[in-house]
Amino acid sequence: MNRSPVKKGDKLKIYVDGASRGNPGPAASAFLFVHNDNIIHNECDFIGTATNNTAEYIAIINALKVAERFSRGNIQVYSDSNLAIQQINKKWKINYPHLSKMCGEVYKLCEKYEKVEFFHVGRNNPYITKCDKLCNERLDAEGFKI
Repeated sequence: MNRSPVKKGDKLKIYVDGASRGNPGPAASAFLFVHNDNIIHNECDFIGTATNNTAEYIAIINALKVAERFSRGNIQVYSDSNLAIQQINKKWKINYPHLSKMCGEVYKLCEKYEKVEFFHVGRNNPYITKCDKLCNERLDAEGFKI
């Protein structure tokens, strides 16, 4: 296990974003981990053709898979996707089977942690902006420039 700066009892904040150029279209997902206002880890993946909602869910799933290397305690996930957050928080109905399946995977991954909370934040959140930039840089690098 990596030497993580996240100590027992600390909160690990995870910011995620998914982006697609076209809906569906070429897509990327990104996440970053923040501890004590410092970014301690980030990742961004090209995920092929997907909708923006699928990309958001993939970002959340990938972040929860990696987070266990940093903490098994209190995790807070932040996304600018109101749809994903409201569905995960069981406030909104899920109308598409593939999103329902991904939501189920999120719930399964949450079992690895003491507590996981999901919050909606605006697109102007500085950490969400960084995730969005990572997605756009990745899509540009894959040859899908705007």
